[in-house]
Amino acid sequence: MDKKEFTVSEVIDSIGISSHTWIVFVLLAFAMIFDGYDFMIVNSTNLFVAHTFWPDNPNPGALMGSLTTWGLLGMVLGGAVGGIMSDKIGRKKMLVIAVIFYGVFTLPQAFANDLVFFAAFRLIAGFGVGSCIPVVTTVFSESMPSKQRGIFVTFGMAFMVVGWVLAGLIANPICNTATAIIPGLCNEVTYVTADGGTATMFANWRLCYLIGALPIVYGIILIFAMHETPHWYANSGNLEMACKRLTQIEQATRHTSHEYDPTLLVVPPKPAKVGPTVLFSSKYIVGTAAIWTGYFVGQFCVYGMNAWLPSWFVGIGYSSADSVTLQTLNNVGAILSNISVGFVSDKFGRKKTLAFSWLFCIVAIIICSVFVAPNQFVLCIALMLLFGFALNFAITAVQPMMPEAYPTAIRNTGVSWCQAFARFGGSASSIVLGGIAGMAMFQTAAGGTNWSMVVLVLIVPFVLGFICCIWFGKETVGKTMDQLAEEEARLNNSDTDGAVRFGIILAIAILLAILCIVCPLAIGTWTKEPYALPLMAIGILLPFLYFFIFAGAQVAKDKAKN
Repeated sequence: MDKKEFTVSEVIDSIGISSHTWIVFVLLAFAMIFDGYDFMIVNSTNLFVAHTFWPDNPNPGALMGSLTTWGLLGMVLGGAVGGIMSDKIGRKKMLVIAVIFYGVFTLPQAFANDLVFFAAFRLIAGFGVGSCIPVVTTVFSESMPSKQRGIFVTFGMAFMVVGWVLAGLIANPICNTATAIIPGLCNEVTYVTADGGTATMFANWRLCYLIGALPIVYGIILIFAMHETPHWYANSGNLEMACKRLTQIEQATRHTSHEYDPTLLVVPPKPAKVGPTVLFSSKYIVGTAAIWTGYFVGQFCVYGMNAWLPSWFVGIGYSSADSVTLQTLNNVGAILSNISVGFVSDKFGRKKTLAFSWLFCIVAIIICSVFVAPNQFVLCIALMLLFGFALNFAITAVQPMMPEAYPTAIRNTGVSWCQAFARFGGSASSIVLGGIAGMAMFQTAAGGTNWSMVVLVLIVPFVLGFICCIWFGKETVGKTMDQLAEEEARLNNSDTDGAVRFGIILAIAILLAILCIVCPLAIGTWTKEPYALPLMAIGILLPFLYFFIFAGAQVAKDKAKN
């Protein structure tokens, strides 16, 4: 047995990419596929669900937007709670609980007969989904070698987009069939069309949600196939189990009998306190600003556009089937970006890649806004591939930075609260964009929505994201998780002074939710009021103002120390 001190990161790096790496990767990839399916199946079926629950409305846009919002709100709550629980009870336990939870509560949605029942279970199931994604991101970062960490994190996240594509591929033929596929899971619906007539459809969308219950089986498999991360064991004080897992990983890879001595395992110092307030302390506020603003922008744009892409193409004359196809191809572009961004990030650095992604998105938005046109299906295919690639390149470029911003003790809390906050942007985006679409300046001469002009609005959040990236982003590529923790320690900033700043961001989140989510859902005419859009804009922009003030001040202090 070696008598040399070591860290968990050093051992994982010395083993490199191994059979253990790929087993973890496959297990987590399935988690992301099911997660992506759960989200996108709503966007792929929302028109059919809306006609089922609201047959007298020929243009149920508000209802369609709310269907997306309910699930995202559940994700906000799940992320906030699940992250803290994961840091306390372990990554494996939290992932198993989350996966089985959202599988169980997706099942009743297939049998919903009214909107309240459906929305309630979307909210509850979203709680499990929101707990799942941060755990997956954290396990990826804690299990992969430092030099390839960005590749594996982003490549793993690509499987969430695979779930998006699968949702479109499954929903399109199921929802557009003219007959009942399974009579017990289908009801005949007569709804009002845009020209004032009526049409009949079979609500086969229920079968899509029945398929969404498959994570129950996957969660049971995880109980037996997945192991806890050595990083979590070490941080929780169980050094013997940490060393045992390292030995097991090495034995499975190298077929050796090397055992690690727990007394020689070096664990980076933990924060003086744990919990979400630490994320806003002077020690972590700059990193929090970089990843929270970046992911907020990404969620707002990606989720908002996925909710309204079908409406965009239906509005310019494409069939609902063609619209879902174009949305699916948009997500194919997203898969390609997820695969590539990790390689770019590990080679050129996190900060440069993120900055480039914002500029790339702005260019792609302008191109798509100008060139999307009716009767140009092939061109629209190319544009949607570009659009999906650009938007998801930006949001994915943030993901390697999330777990790298925090030490093990608060890592999943940081990742999950970042994702939960960003989902306020995702939850609000479909409503805010819908409100913008209803404004007179965004209407065509024929009285429809000029979605090409609405899309240009996305340039604003991307410009703000670019500024935050340049100002607050920190380069972390190639460094171990332990090295990053040591760098934070050298600045000697406090990790106990974040309570006030945490209270302020909670107040901002509540105000954002009220102005951009609660009011539009509770007040039917809210988005039509002249003061509504300025108030919603204030709600969206307040987080950026908050981080500019508090993180900007901390950047100045840190530069003075150096």
